[in-house]
Amino acid sequence: MPAPELTFHDALLQQSASCNQLGSPIYADIFHAMALDIESNGVTARISDNLTIRPQRDAAPLRIAGAIHRLALTGKAPDIARHFPSTGGTPGPTLIVDYLDALTTFRNEIEDGLARSVQTNEVGRTTMLVTGMSCFARAAGIQQTHLREIGSSCGLNLQVDNYFFDTNDCEYGDRNARVQFTANAWGSPIPDISQCPSLLSRHGCDVAPLNAHNENDQLTLLSFVWPDQFERFERLRHAIENACVSPTYAPPDQQDAAVWIHEQLAKIPSNEPVLIFHSIVWQYLSRETKDQFRAEVDGFCAQREAPTGWLRMEPAGPVADLRIDIWQGARKTHSDQVLADSSYHGIGTRSLAI
Repeated sequence: MPAPELTFHDALLQQSASCNQLGSPIYADIFHAMALDIESNGVTARISDNLTIRPQRDAAPLRIAGAIHRLALTGKAPDIARHFPSTGGTPGPTLIVDYLDALTTFRNEIEDGLARSVQTNEVGRTTMLVTGMSCFARAAGIQQTHLREIGSSCGLNLQVDNYFFDTNDCEYGDRNARVQFTANAWGSPIPDISQCPSLLSRHGCDVAPLNAHNENDQLTLLSFVWPDQFERFERLRHAIENACVSPTYAPPDQQDAAVWIHEQLAKIPSNEPVLIFHSIVWQYLSRETKDQFRAEVDGFCAQREAPTGWLRMEPAGPVADLRIDIWQGARKTHSDQVLADSSYHGIGTRSLAI
């Protein structure tokens, strides 16, 4: 039985605690203040009364925060922008008062924001992708692979070989990239990213895909990054800039994951390797889609000559872990093997491989 849905008040407190743990003191303070504002029957109480989405499962606090951040980024909320590092500001003593005032002033924009799904296309998760790609290549004895991603958002993680990864022992990607993952991106023990394969092709899908060439979609992505996590903000901005000039970038297809993976796998020659990837998406799929997806992958692998990998970065309590299944032709050689874990944003990737 799934846990009962939280009230908006409790969802705010839960999100406040999460932001505090994940290094966003601004949002931790704001969400806590909004919960107290409900208790005082303030503007947040009126938002709560009119809420039509699930407070926790639909991430209502983050949808509202994204709407306000979007206004700050576009210059429409200068009283918020002066507090946010992402817009050149510094948190001041009137942060909470100004934020609650904005909830009153921008009611229409908040309503629009509540209808917008949270998407950040967290590029930091490519540290986990590179870790898994390398493991797959070493285990399967390959140098190249096709890459397919479900829940791809804007498709920025499919540009993995356009970024640069350096563990001191190994390097992968483009040394001149604006998106770089060096010493502070890795935990201990540092994962082995040797023999990371090149990509034969890359494609992704999402139920609500974004396009890096679309300025409104760019703003959507940036607005959902927490405003005091400037390194994440800049990393995403550079990844969007890369996608806009990269000849290998294409926006994801809009399609159900199970239907899409069937169509994609059918196009890949039986003698060419393929790696399937997803990150923090499995929980959002229906049981029907999950069952059909598994059946499609199992059926595909049963008829293949070349290796296939199913790599996933999904929640494991306070961290996300990385697991892989590998088929060598029709024979499954690795089943649910744990490779690594990291923060939900990907940074701090450390090896758990035996």
